[in-house]
Amino acid sequence: MCGIAGLIAAQGRPVDRDRLVAMSDRIAHRGPDGDAVWIEGQAGLAHRRLAIVDLSPTGAQPMVSTDGRYVVVFNGEIYNYREIKEQLTKSKEPFRSTSDTEVLLKLYEREGEKMLEKLCGMFAFAIWDREKNELFFARDRIGKKPFFWMSDERGFAFASELGALLHTGQGGAFVALGKPDVDWDAVRLFLGLQYVPSPRTGFKNVHALPPSHCGFVRDGSVEVKRYASFDAEPKIETSFEDAAKHVRELLDESVRLRMIADVPVGTFLSGGIDSSAVACLMAKRSASSIKTFTMGFPSFGYDERAEARALATTLGAEHHEFEARPAEALRVIDDVLDAYQAPFADASAIPTYLLARETRRHVKAVMTGDGGDELFGGYRRYRYFAKALRWRALGRLPVLGSIDVGGVKRLNPKIVRMIRTIQALSAGDAAGYAELFTGSYFSECDLGALLDPDFAKRTQGSRAESFVVQNIRTKGVEAAMEFDLHSYLPDDLNVKMDRATMAHGLEGRSPLLDQELVSYVARLPVEYRLSSRVQKALLAEAVRDVVPSDVLLRPKRGFQVPLAEWFRDALRSSFVERCLSSDAKLLTTCRKEVVTRYLHENDHGVDHGNRLWMLLSLATWLERYG
Repeated sequence: MCGIAGLIAAQGRPVDRDRLVAMSDRIAHRGPDGDAVWIEGQAGLAHRRLAIVDLSPTGAQPMVSTDGRYVVVFNGEIYNYREIKEQLTKSKEPFRSTSDTEVLLKLYEREGEKMLEKLCGMFAFAIWDREKNELFFARDRIGKKPFFWMSDERGFAFASELGALLHTGQGGAFVALGKPDVDWDAVRLFLGLQYVPSPRTGFKNVHALPPSHCGFVRDGSVEVKRYASFDAEPKIETSFEDAAKHVRELLDESVRLRMIADVPVGTFLSGGIDSSAVACLMAKRSASSIKTFTMGFPSFGYDERAEARALATTLGAEHHEFEARPAEALRVIDDVLDAYQAPFADASAIPTYLLARETRRHVKAVMTGDGGDELFGGYRRYRYFAKALRWRALGRLPVLGSIDVGGVKRLNPKIVRMIRTIQALSAGDAAGYAELFTGSYFSECDLGALLDPDFAKRTQGSRAESFVVQNIRTKGVEAAMEFDLHSYLPDDLNVKMDRATMAHGLEGRSPLLDQELVSYVARLPVEYRLSSRVQKALLAEAVRDVVPSDVLLRPKRGFQVPLAEWFRDALRSSFVERCLSSDAKLLTTCRKEVVTRYLHENDHGVDHGNRLWMLLSLATWLERYG
């Protein structure tokens, strides 16, 4: 796990070493164990090392192949590198290190881009061919590790984070290539999704390489293509019992692979089934006590420390628990916003950032339970969507209710959202889920009132609902799970975990996002993945023998903060200053009177916490980059 960056200058131009070093400096937090640059002619590669596998100097990067032809910078972990190395050793390939980086490099020497078919892991890497003067780059299937790039007449630049491409800390000078402009179409998408979907980033001419994609830079041109797709694989016909058995086998292997490291690997632990399953399978395999980490938020209405502590005690774990207080969370809000460098408003990034900070004091790598909700139907919105589908079939709408807002009766936003979803279903299942998903943030109906008319007209072609519909090919509840797996998971949840952990030099590993496990579960009948009777029934059945029954039956709780409450108190003045002042850049896109109305309704008890957080996040980002 590391940070990578690179510059490929236009033909005939040398690499600007100062620019490359400045890019590397911007991602120093991703790799506190070492840094180096490699420059030759038009090519320059930089690496910030977080040593997890092969801690010796032989594992350092940029790494040059034995014959001197190829140079690689690599961020991530290849979990099956030992198996690949064994195959290469049979072919008498010489090795100088015990690192997965060298295995990656030798596999490319032998098989070129076809090597991606053999890799199991999380990765983003770039390999420079000194003979052909071309760059090959790739990102893993699930989108765990980030890769950003930009290109113009001066050349090609890439990095693990946007900040390395955008500016240094000295005077805001743009370092990689030229200054990118704001992508206002991406801003429109953000307002409906709470994140910017790849390949967009929020900046024109700066791109996020999507999951399962690779590319080449040849003679000044950039080619990007998809190399794998879960959608291309056929559905599986099997019994629920056999499916659960195979899920268990795949999860066992996934945990085993992610325990391979030359440093201790801990695990985040909450009271839910996902992290509990990971912890239990780790403990079963470990010869010594595993390390578990929990953060409680008592004043947030979310505190599962007692439940996590009980399981840790049962497992004989070395347990660490922390308490986050509101004042502490509020102090790091700007740090959290700065970590993403793009319009991003998943508020659970705040507690995740704090938990990662404390965990890093004890370990350098940690397991997470990410992926369980998307694979095994854990989100409440899936059940809401199933209910909306049933009501559509019956020709029913929920009865309108109202709430008192400052002495004025207004329609209940939750019921309005469900009615809009059922109405949208008349245009198809994808349209219905698009309305349900964006309704948590700003649906198209909401944006009709919120957006400045000129901005709305200019960005009409980038509506979030249309984006959701375009990324769904299935029907029923499976349509919802498909969109979340292909967009929400890689572009929101994976981004959140990567930036929150790597801000502190902590590697996050996600056994439930193993590519073999994801591929298998995504092809099972949807009724196995989303039971109306049991929470995450398939996963629960798969781990029933190792996870206590009280954990399996415990209702899901979100990792959230009390945003509505904060905007009535501690965050109110910041919101007014950044979003409603006369020079607020947010008001170039949004109507002041509507922004004010959301704030006042929140004051009187309507929960607009998510929406206010999105507006504050966008206003802060526009101040920095707009």
